Amino acid sequence: MSPESIATSRAKAIVRTFYDGGARGRITDFAPYLDDHFELFVPDYLPWGGHFDKAGYVALLPGVARALDFARLDYLSFTGEGGHVVALIEIGVQGTDATTIISEHWDIAGDKAMRLRVAYYDPTLLLAQLGAAPALA
Repeated sequence: MSPESIATSRAKAIVRTFYDGGARGRITDFAPYLDDHFELFVPDYLPWGGHFDKAGYVALLPGVARALDFARLDYLSFTGEGGHVVALIEIGVQGTDATTIISEHWDIAGDKAMRLRVAYYDPTLLLAQLGAAPALA
């Protein structure tokens, strides 16, 4: 196995640890995998949207788990190259039978997540369940 293949496999395993913890109701157990300089970017129209550091991300996780049902997560695509992993997921919206699709772009260095960029596909049902309305440009 090449060094890049090993790095890709390790990065994918770290990212799967996050989703597996969410499905077990232990979403904040992922905190030790976050680099001290971790950065999160989430669309501003979500109640947990914005740019956050490690502490901000860990503080958001319980609210995200109350909104999204990680036990109903399906990988539509899960790819990696080196330390970059893209998880295209379909995940349940808590309290409904609905799902939403999210593209999460993780950057992993060594054994730590450095950055996460998140994009939601048509979050209308999620926003309705949260009682929020998308901001209009």
